[in-house]
Amino acid sequence: MGGMNEAVRRKGLCLGGLGLGLAGVVWGDPVTELSAFPVYAGAVLVEEDLSRGQLSDHMEREVRVDMQTRGGARYQSDITIRGGIFEGTGLMVGGLALFDPQTGHYFSEIPLDPVFFSGARLLTGVNNAVHGFNSTAGSIDWNWAPLRSGGHAGITVGTDRHLGYQASWGGMPTAGVGWQVAVLREKGDGSLDFGDFDLKRVSGRAELAMGVGTLRVFGGHVEKFYGWPGMYTGNPGLHETEDYQVSLVGAQYLFRVDGQVHQIGGFWRRLDDDYEFRRETPNRFFEHLTEVWSVQGDGLINGEGLDLVYRWAYLQDKVRRSTSLVHGNFMGREYFEAAVLGQGRVATPWGELMPYAGIGLDTTNKDETVGTPQAGIRMTGTSDRGGWEVYTEYSESSQVPGYTVLNSSPTGLFGGNRDLGRERASMVEAGIFVQHRALSLKTVLFQRRDEDLVDWVYDSSTPGTRQAAAVDITVNGLESWLRWEFKESALEWGYAYLEKSPRYQSVSGDASFYALNFARHRFLISAERRFLKRLTARLETDYREQEENALRQGGRTALKVNMQVFLADFPAQGWRLTVRVDNLTDEDFQPVPGTPGPGRAGSATISYLW
Repeated sequence: MGGMNEAVRRKGLCLGGLGLGLAGVVWGDPVTELSAFPVYAGAVLVEEDLSRGQLSDHMEREVRVDMQTRGGARYQSDITIRGGIFEGTGLMVGGLALFDPQTGHYFSEIPLDPVFFSGARLLTGVNNAVHGFNSTAGSIDWNWAPLRSGGHAGITVGTDRHLGYQASWGGMPTAGVGWQVAVLREKGDGSLDFGDFDLKRVSGRAELAMGVGTLRVFGGHVEKFYGWPGMYTGNPGLHETEDYQVSLVGAQYLFRVDGQVHQIGGFWRRLDDDYEFRRETPNRFFEHLTEVWSVQGDGLINGEGLDLVYRWAYLQDKVRRSTSLVHGNFMGREYFEAAVLGQGRVATPWGELMPYAGIGLDTTNKDETVGTPQAGIRMTGTSDRGGWEVYTEYSESSQVPGYTVLNSSPTGLFGGNRDLGRERASMVEAGIFVQHRALSLKTVLFQRRDEDLVDWVYDSSTPGTRQAAAVDITVNGLESWLRWEFKESALEWGYAYLEKSPRYQSVSGDASFYALNFARHRFLISAERRFLKRLTARLETDYREQEENALRQGGRTALKVNMQVFLADFPAQGWRLTVRVDNLTDEDFQPVPGTPGPGRAGSATISYLW
């Protein structure tokens, strides 16, 4: 990759085995966290932010997560973690790993209402290697919110003819049984010409006490159309559109026996997609229908001085229909992953020492089988004013590429490569977490080595195409996060530094669409204050210095500011008014090189809760 290598090759951070950081084992529904930290998912002084209708809305304020959107949350969002690419990210609900076999671009489309969830955890390192599925950089696990009787209804109006309706209902009609359903409809012209959107979603869940556990059933369906200039091609002169329907049905059974917690579940997911790279002359070049079935289980076994965590997952996918994914070796694949992790507990005069180690196994019926070892050690301490944790760990993970890579034509708009195989990553990380009264601070150093990572590259001699290519990358990173709550105010600060050294294999080009599209420096600052008990104001800033990219038009630095005002019991008790302005600075930075970023947008949402 000649020019690209020289532009990003830097001296690496010397991590060694020294460092400090957060590592906590928290059991909840049931996910064991080793190096995860709760993901910020909305205003901290407001009980529920009902104005945000998409799950991806809630990922913007996490410094380890970069939302590389094409138009915004109502469009298509690539979710990257720690400088990985979108296909290296896993998504989960309640510990159940979801999957899209075609491309990670559609992975972020989870047809479930955000009101079903109380927040999320970001799983990295050992925790992702044990609990994630087909992901190398990290996973986001959405936590189910408790069911309760009541509901809400709201209407949103905004700039660019934005109009939305949403409602949810829930109840506990009999002992041990609960349910909740939600509907959403949104449409608008978008902040750019040819950036219109129209979406409909219906979803629901139910819980039933059964024996020694609880059975949860959930499902949803979304129909979504949106347009955006240069959405995937990076050519703003092409008015591209997506039109797809996603259906998801799943079930989980969680039970506890003699201090042990176990869960088994599964899901079915269907995606019917029609992509047009020129809306003025629609064709049948890129139409797909894929299905996925999965069954998974995990659990925690407590022993005297030793805990055992396990997880297994079986998944089967199928390309039912496609007009473009017909150039590969297969149209269906079976996956199996399993992992076990043991953690000891030793009391010391300074705190509790917890070494942990384990092994994972990843395989498919079309790819090689690999083992993934894990190991680490952490120590925790507490006092009457707070606590601290330090840790260091090593982890390995792997994944296989999707069908857009393996089955696309080797030349053309999206040039695939059916010979690309399993991708592997090894991670060493360490950090510290300190909490003192209302102040929390976390800092982490990490180094990830990606081997055979699948990227898409651009060559200026053939500007209308891109090519799938394997690359080995060393990623060095620093993350720091601070939170301070005082009286009626809250302050959050986050910083992330990334450095990459790539080596592409037998492919030349001028720019990378994904693997080398990252922020070298990124700062997030959020301030929130409650006034007169009913009024809450929040200001969010996001500043970045992006790595240079030959495809990106405009500058590589960006300052984005969002503002939100929340008024409770307005105009009467039970009502809420939320006014929000996104991209107040009207920043024109391109999150994806060559693809225009969204402009300024404002909205007002009035909701009634009962």
